[in-house]
Amino acid sequence: MAITSLSLPVPIRQRLSVAPRDFYRRDRAVELFEDGDALGGVIESLRYLLPGTTIENLNSPLCLVQGTARVHVAVTEDVLTVRAHLAALGEMPSTAALRFFLTRISGTGQLYQPRLRGDQLVLEFSDRLSLVHPLKLIELMQRIAMEADNNDQWLIEAFGVAMPDREPLLVLDADEFDRAYAIWQTHWEAVESLMVESRRRRLVRFLDALGAFAVNHMRYLLPMFGSVRQRLNDAADAFTDRDEDPSKRDAALSKCIKEMRAVGRDELRGNLGHARYAMSPLHEGTPSLLTSMLGSGNRMQATGDLRASGRALEAALELVSDFVYLLAHHTWSAPIETALRQALDAASDKPWRESSDTLWAHANQISRTFGSHGEGEGEEPPPSEHDVAYQATVNHQPPLSGALSARSGDRS
Repeated sequence: MAITSLSLPVPIRQRLSVAPRDFYRRDRAVELFEDGDALGGVIESLRYLLPGTTIENLNSPLCLVQGTARVHVAVTEDVLTVRAHLAALGEMPSTAALRFFLTRISGTGQLYQPRLRGDQLVLEFSDRLSLVHPLKLIELMQRIAMEADNNDQWLIEAFGVAMPDREPLLVLDADEFDRAYAIWQTHWEAVESLMVESRRRRLVRFLDALGAFAVNHMRYLLPMFGSVRQRLNDAADAFTDRDEDPSKRDAALSKCIKEMRAVGRDELRGNLGHARYAMSPLHEGTPSLLTSMLGSGNRMQATGDLRASGRALEAALELVSDFVYLLAHHTWSAPIETALRQALDAASDKPWRESSDTLWAHANQISRTFGSHGEGEGEEPPPSEHDVAYQATVNHQPPLSGALSARSGDRS
């Protein structure tokens, strides 16, 4: 039976109440460094990264909780060390674990590298203060925290290593988990039904929107950790890669759907939990991003052409995918977040045409009210690499005729 609507429930993942960063502090840190006060530049950089946190000095080590990771910052004899413990390998280190750490986490040109300290495997950066430029430190702190958090308790399941210096999660209560499990099942049932539609239409554009929705909706709704999150992220790297052959992306998404639908209650329960973050893991949303995704540009014009030609399902899926992405990967002021959420609430469980019309109207209203209009705008930070990469990945092209690929062949 063909799918007639999408369920867009309220998220269980707790939204982050993080104060916006003060870009003056970032500029001040650079000034201090260039004036020869390297330690002052480090402290001001940390104040920029941790808005609302009082940091007077680094006489004692600083520990930052980032999801399941703990990031330690210390200054000893004019040497700055940033370290995040990953695992304790024990007396008999796992060959598979070492291979993973050396091939997947280490890399030429990285600011940090995995190091073995006794039996502790850590991500570490160490250098003289005089060589630590504030912009370098800001990038380092964000990347090492993200890397350490991404490699959490799933390492225990994969390699049997111990993780003594990790932050415990706050487990979901019974009601939250019942809702989470229902959301999980409903989502992947819907994605599987949309996969049938994707293969019937055989359009790369539809596959783009479906892949983005499949992964970002779960990132938005559920506080995922562990092996389930890792498997979903690994699969998403394949089925959202527009440089890959569409037939391979189709196969990767199909395989991911089967794996995710096979996840049972107990396994899912062990991979969900609320966490604390010293640094926001999300990007700060900007008016220019709202305009580029929801404004009257080529992107929305292409979606409007779908609505005008009666292809309501495709238009609705593209709009839902964009709204979910904005909420899953960015922090917003309360009025903007409320407006984005209201759009999804209004479209949830509605027929495709009504859903696309509703989201279209909300998108135009949000862009006019909160978007960047070129005049009277305050200074905004430049788009992040993540925003640029996403927009390059899911930028909707005019509909493609024919099969996903000339080499894809027939599908059952």
